[in-house]
Amino acid sequence: MFRLPFFIYVGLKNFTRGGYEKAAASFDASLTKRDLKGVSAMVTGANQGIGYQASLDLASRGSTLYMICRNETRGKEAVEKVKQETGNTDVHLRLCDLSSLSSIFTFAKDFEASGKPLHLLVNNAGLMVHEGERSVDNYEMNFAVNTLGNYAITRALEPVLKRTAATASAATSGSKNPPAVRVIFVASGGALTEHLEIDDLEGTKIAQKKDFGTIQYARDKRRQLAITEQLAKEWTNTAAPAAAVHVFAMHPGWTSTEGVKTSIPDFYARLKDKLRTLPQGADTILYLCLESIEKLKSGEFYLDRKVQSKHLPLAGTRYSEEEAKKLTAVLDGLISKAKLSS
Repeated sequence: MFRLPFFIYVGLKNFTRGGYEKAAASFDASLTKRDLKGVSAMVTGANQGIGYQASLDLASRGSTLYMICRNETRGKEAVEKVKQETGNTDVHLRLCDLSSLSSIFTFAKDFEASGKPLHLLVNNAGLMVHEGERSVDNYEMNFAVNTLGNYAITRALEPVLKRTAATASAATSGSKNPPAVRVIFVASGGALTEHLEIDDLEGTKIAQKKDFGTIQYARDKRRQLAITEQLAKEWTNTAAPAAAVHVFAMHPGWTSTEGVKTSIPDFYARLKDKLRTLPQGADTILYLCLESIEKLKSGEFYLDRKVQSKHLPLAGTRYSEEEAKKLTAVLDGLISKAKLSS
């Protein structure tokens, strides 16, 4: 009973445009002037919304950019727009459907075979559906994309990320400061409203609820926070810190996107004048890509360039490391099963 009202209070104070503007008063303006020349970046769900804005931000700073999209026509249009708006011609479309494990496997295999480096992976692709839609692999669609798909593409690109981390200095010889390799999950404050659900990943027990899609989306975002923690621990390289792959989650705040407008129209209608702009929503993605790695904390959840608590006070959402490990083990099992049958 206490959790949701307090979440709304915190959201109105911190997640809105006003919350961003208050936080931005203390931002280091020089940070976003840094360039990303010699850096290879990848953004999923890149043709619209926060993914498109992140693509603009990264391309405008000189990165080699791979925009990962499901729809070829919309993807091509987005790539051309980014090229025109930034003047960066080193922007490329790659097709991948994150609701399909076979699509993810094929995409990652081809990218690994190319031998190209990958310094920045922005896991932005996500959705919220309310109608019980199923994926091609017969998983509930929210879970298929937001939890399983985001985790699977990260795991599938793990060899590339680790190879890049191990050879970062050589791969970015033109850069004065060879970048640390980073994975960024675009999560949501909605995660704060839900516990870590592992035993009912597809939301079968809540399928008849009116707000099923909203709850399932929030659970997916909670799972992304747990995944971030586990991968950060797993990929920490104490023997060679420079060769580590760093993993972060971020909250874009309540941002005005087409996804918000169509998925939660009542929320959009009530708050549309208070919602963040796309550049404001994507700002912390750019921050996590540009800030010196020594100033960041792998495994943490960021909002407006600062580490945030992953739990509201007295919300009853805390979980053990064993539970988080169980989640990634279950997901690894689903991925292995799909590989065997493909």
